[in-house]
Amino acid sequence: MIIEVFVVAIYVGAILVPWWSLLQLNRFLAETSAIADVACLDRFKAVVRVQMFLALVYMAVFNVGVVFGSLALVSRHGMQGLVIMLLLNTVLFFFGRYHKRVEVKTCSLECASLDLAKEYQSVGKTWVKKALPDF
Repeated sequence: MIIEVFVVAIYVGAILVPWWSLLQLNRFLAETSAIADVACLDRFKAVVRVQMFLALVYMAVFNVGVVFGSLALVSRHGMQGLVIMLLLNTVLFFFGRYHKRVEVKTCSLECASLDLAKEYQSVGKTWVKKALPDF
């Protein structure tokens, strides 16, 4: 029973963390249709910082938990456990794909000037390529 509670808790977290992340991204997109000034760029940087730290937490806790929880559940419940894990992981997969589309949209806004565009693209590249923010 402890394994099942652990797996449920991990999957609830694995849904809630990206859902909260999506709320932040969608709020930013609703408030910011373009990077019009430094204030917009600063809001983008703040959102990206949070997203980067959430991604680290997600990878460290949930990915490890999902793998070990899945293995434990499958070894304990056999084919029924495997089917449950496949269904749950399919939900997470499609949720992740949707999240990625919103991230790309967040990094694809128009900029009012060349200087803003360079900084915006630099922050976006950091978001995708690095583990920690350096801006």
